[in-house]
Amino acid sequence: MQVGDEIALQPGPRTLDYKGEYLPVTDMVYFASGDGIAPVIDQVKSVLPPGSSSVKGVSVIWTNAEEKDFDIALKNLEDEYFKYSTKLAVSCVVEDGSTLNNNIEVDESVPKFNPGTMAVVSGSREFAVKAIAVLMNKGYPENCICVLPSDE
Repeated sequence: MQVGDEIALQPGPRTLDYKGEYLPVTDMVYFASGDGIAPVIDQVKSVLPPGSSSVKGVSVIWTNAEEKDFDIALKNLEDEYFKYSTKLAVSCVVEDGSTLNNNIEVDESVPKFNPGTMAVVSGSREFAVKAIAVLMNKGYPENCICVLPSDE
């Protein structure tokens, strides 16, 4: 691809299977890498509007290997933030995946678990394994973490 080329993404079957016992879900933590942000943005748009869900707060942690990689969807996230700044926290972290468990910015961005919080991981399988470890180190029970399917 060349600079300026456009691509089209068609959403696939992206559903969440929450098995946690903490209901209702009041907080969502989305932990995404690379183009795993696409389904996250769709979900953020669906849970944030007033009256659309039981969710009162959303955190998005989005990692990419290079700062320029955030360009693909940063505008969409900013638009949602400006609409729901009291309910949405967004952290963009430059991270190649090799130090995810020891990255200070990631550690500061991922909130500690509270009952009623559901975490969603979206990215490559390799990223998902590391992201789940980060979340579990923050106290998230495994049954409160959902992983969106990835083709990678």
